[in-house]
Amino acid sequence: MSWPALYAQLVGANRHSTSLGKVWLSVLFIFRVMVLVVAAESVWGDEQSDFTCNTLQPGCENVCYDQFFPVSHIRLWCLQLVFVSTPTLLVAMYVGYRNHRDKQRLVQEEELETLKKRRLPIAGALWWTYACSLVFRLLFEGGFMYALYVVYDGFQMPRLVQCDQWPCPNLVDCFISRPTEKTIFTVFMATASSICMVLNMAELAYLVAKAVTRGVSDQKERKSSRKSSRERTQTKTNHKLLDDTHRRETFKRLKTLKSCIITSGAHCE
Repeated sequence: MSWPALYAQLVGANRHSTSLGKVWLSVLFIFRVMVLVVAAESVWGDEQSDFTCNTLQPGCENVCYDQFFPVSHIRLWCLQLVFVSTPTLLVAMYVGYRNHRDKQRLVQEEELETLKKRRLPIAGALWWTYACSLVFRLLFEGGFMYALYVVYDGFQMPRLVQCDQWPCPNLVDCFISRPTEKTIFTVFMATASSICMVLNMAELAYLVAKAVTRGVSDQKERKSSRKSSRERTQTKTNHKLLDDTHRRETFKRLKTLKSCIITSGAHCE
């Protein structure tokens, strides 16, 4: 697996994320991917070869190993990291779609360069895409942690396991190599996964709170705009009524003056 290629894709999508999203990416690659590649793989490298049972029956060790380790820790963690990282690519796909759509409207080279470097605000369709990616991350993290706990009956690696599967002649004792070291790495990876889950939940809560705040602010602005529009309409109506009243009064005075002139001569005011 090419972890640098995955990291490059995630960094490109993470440019449009929040500060918590950038912290999540750092925790993912520093405390999980690097530990997995540098240390954990070497610890589990002798997993099956050093799994020994106190019997010489052919096939017994393989059957017992498959019973207690149906899935390798390393492969399970690699699969978990791939699934957890995949939802972020949804954001990258949406951003690429937006850039391609906006690129068709631009002609100048400077505008195209600005388009490549721009950071989209997390609002509208991008907000929903980002929120869905966080929900999927949480589901994948929780699902894999639950699977790890159920498959291995906890996060502690036992020193001794007993097996009576066929073709073992009877109940045999099997010994696991470096159980304490493997327990430490298992707890460490589970802790790092829990930290990532906390960061995802905090980021999702932040996005929801920001969206609610934005909605309340927009609602207040719309109410204020409608109120101002009503006030302007009322003001125009009042001015019109005043003008009509003034014209009627003027017409009435002119009519009275005209009648006075006709009946009394030029001595009317």
